[in-house]
Amino acid sequence: MFEDRTYENIMAECLETAPPDVDIRQGGIFFDAVASACFKIAEYYQDLSTMFDLTFISTAVGEYLDDGGSQHAVTRNPATAAKYAFSWTGEVEPTLGDRFFANNLYFLLRERTLDGERILYLEAESLGMQSNSIAVGTPAIPMGITRGLQSATFGKLIEAGADIESDGDYRRRIMARIAAPSENGNKQHYRTWAEEIPGCTRARVIPLFAGPNTVMVVCIGPDGLPAGQPVVERVQEHIDPMTLGITVEYLGEDFPVGDGRGGGRANIGAHLGTIAAERVYVTLSFNAELSSGVSVEHIRSEAEAGLVALLKDLSLNPLDNQTSVIRISSISQMLYSLSGLIDYTSLTLNGGTANIELSVKQVGVVQEVIVNAPV
Repeated sequence: MFEDRTYENIMAECLETAPPDVDIRQGGIFFDAVASACFKIAEYYQDLSTMFDLTFISTAVGEYLDDGGSQHAVTRNPATAAKYAFSWTGEVEPTLGDRFFANNLYFLLRERTLDGERILYLEAESLGMQSNSIAVGTPAIPMGITRGLQSATFGKLIEAGADIESDGDYRRRIMARIAAPSENGNKQHYRTWAEEIPGCTRARVIPLFAGPNTVMVVCIGPDGLPAGQPVVERVQEHIDPMTLGITVEYLGEDFPVGDGRGGGRANIGAHLGTIAAERVYVTLSFNAELSSGVSVEHIRSEAEAGLVALLKDLSLNPLDNQTSVIRISSISQMLYSLSGLIDYTSLTLNGGTANIELSVKQVGVVQEVIVNAPV
């Protein structure tokens, strides 16, 4: 807005106002007298430009974006902790709240009840995605003494930790609220409700999935992978609680849905079924021509990281409720960006040369990257 209000331009304008018989060269009395004022005026315009940027949602950041979102009843999702299944052997069960250690991270022992069954799990002390990479079977090292405890290990990740919602993701939700109003239980409303729950970074909505008055929400986590079951349960409870054990017929089976009695955000009469996205495993294989000194493992690692990023972007940023396509052309572009890879041939996805089309309920997940190179 004030791009032309630079020190140089303001200084030039001031020098033009000088009487014709006054020396305006640098070092002269007039030049030195106005230089400081021109600098401060330019600085003021820069601050004014920044203030305007922080006023509008399209350019605001941080706490200023939070203020803009609050005007439209959209709040930034906080960071959440990773949660892992927990198993132990010994004579005495560890005490709830006990601390355990693995991979330079600390975890606390918690419990939850699922279908009437008591389940122990480990919750990361550190919030965010940094705690999402503990492998199944990793020893959980107790930080205190529990007599009779013989071993403790991590199970599968039951809920991925999420970083605090980024400015970009938060801005997208605010703009979606403004551009596609969430009201009267429309599709955007269900998406907005679901994405209000931390851990459900993207929600896809399938209306009438099992007939009139039924809605399905598909939950995707912050890493572009299926959201954990606890997140799915929180989304269901938030929108349409399951209190009556109601089911509908879907794909030849009984599918549990909410009671439709208006106990959550959804309108009375609308029955919601919430699921995590389905995994479609992807195996990438290609023959590689490598630069001198570059190892096959280096290229495999870079290609895997590139494929993970590509699939994550496809999961989190698809066209609204449209099928996503894992394209050979996109993977080719990714491979050519790898350092140390001169060229490649015989590229296949899941053993074939065709694109992989994903349904609304599916996300791509890397299974394996195979790199063949001459020794």
